[in-house]
Amino acid sequence: MRKISLSIFGLLLVGGLVSCNKSDINPGSDTVLQSNKADIQTYATSKALSGTMTTTGTYVALTKLSGSTVRPANGEEVEFNYSIYALTHSTSNASVIVDSFVDSTYATKANYAYLVSTNPGLTEGLLQMHEGDQAVVLLPSIYAFGSTGSSDGKVPADVPVRLNVTLKKTRSEDVQINEYMTANKLTPTEVTLTGLRFIKTLDNSTGATPTANQTLTVKYKGKLLRAVSAFDSTGTGTYSTTLGRSIPGFDEGLAKLKVGEKATIIMPSKLGYGTAGNGSIPPYAPMRFDIELVSAQ
Repeated sequence: MRKISLSIFGLLLVGGLVSCNKSDINPGSDTVLQSNKADIQTYATSKALSGTMTTTGTYVALTKLSGSTVRPANGEEVEFNYSIYALTHSTSNASVIVDSFVDSTYATKANYAYLVSTNPGLTEGLLQMHEGDQAVVLLPSIYAFGSTGSSDGKVPADVPVRLNVTLKKTRSEDVQINEYMTANKLTPTEVTLTGLRFIKTLDNSTGATPTANQTLTVKYKGKLLRAVSAFDSTGTGTYSTTLGRSIPGFDEGLAKLKVGEKATIIMPSKLGYGTAGNGSIPPYAPMRFDIELVSAQ
């Protein structure tokens, strides 16, 4: 299938904050990291925050406990709110770390991300929270805006940040898919043993059934469940393939169609791009495809 090049979240901040991977870190940034860690600790002490610093330098302080026992797990989707502040040295006293407001766009607006437990930064904080909890998460610059700072200039280069975070809800892939289907009034024709939700949208009882060695001409549109637009589509054209050459969920859904039929398929990530993701498709992301089998030859 085609190379995917769409930004996942399209957000001002969180795409970088949540998805930062250890392999993305510049080895030469250790001096900045150590300076950031010292500034974070100084700031946390001055604010009487009762938290802990992880080995990556991320500081997490739970500030309000909800009493919930539901905690997110690796691979789940989290819904959360946050506001962000830059931590800089006071111009009047360089030994004092002050916070400067940066953004509160998502303080009330829902924000979503898939958690990958090996990613440092904000993910570490979210994994320590329960649904309804509030926390202060202090991030070294390498897990925030790095050596360039924010594009609007509100966060200078190599500056740590403060996030005030509220974890609203965590969802497994099955919950995500079931909520999506309910919200979009989709009733599955079949739920397969692999977890694929198959919804036939156009029948053609006289159409030929595709076989493994045939060239299949298809039309399709793929999107993430919370995305407005497709990450990939044949548009007005078509795509040629044979069974077994695409991602497992796409092949499984296609094999259920006769020529001339259409379907919507919703697949868990294990049938898509799995725990690694693909380009801008994040790890653990379930997906929807609208497919049509045009011909089989």
